[in-house]
Amino acid sequence: MRARVHFDEDLETLTAELYNLGDMVIQAIRESFQALSRRDMQRAQRVIEHDREINQVERDIEAHALRLIATQQPVASDMRRLIVAIEIAGELERIADYAKGIARMALRDTPAPEPALPAEMERMARMAMAMLQKALDAFAARDSATAEMLAADDDEVDRLYECVETMLTRQMAQNPLTVAWNAGLLFAAHYLERVADRATNIGERVVYLVKAQVVELNP
Repeated sequence: MRARVHFDEDLETLTAELYNLGDMVIQAIRESFQALSRRDMQRAQRVIEHDREINQVERDIEAHALRLIATQQPVASDMRRLIVAIEIAGELERIADYAKGIARMALRDTPAPEPALPAEMERMARMAMAMLQKALDAFAARDSATAEMLAADDDEVDRLYECVETMLTRQMAQNPLTVAWNAGLLFAAHYLERVADRATNIGERVVYLVKAQVVELNP
């Protein structure tokens, strides 16, 4: 009985570590997008440098989960929780890479038209961060219903991405002076779309954790 109590405490600690990593990644997305919208190179550089810490936290979570698997002989439901924790940590690390990619766009020395960023792109950033927070909350609460709602959010982000792509492509065709900047924005918008995809992937892991069913929320 005592061993089970300690194991449950270890699982809760692992969940807290994962939630902390999620907070770090959401902050990286927020900072990178602000760096891009404000052409703040110092902020962008901080995001890039902070990525190393995020990578280390992801490795620590994976090591923690693998240690519990190796030493605690978890039952099926506990094993799912540990495997899902490892998978979510990996998704978060890749999302942080997208934040780093957006930050690198902010470091380019290229002239920007006015307005520099489409409003639809700003909405994409807000939605992507909200989706990631929703996915993490669903994991912490083991709430598969909320996790499944991410599919509709992902569809909306995809729609916004198509709008941004059309708008920026048209601007580049009409004014060659905007090509360098808008091409970078297209990359950044694609990264935001991928953040939403990864958040939806986390939602799929939550459904698997709760229902032991493999689902595809963004086919």
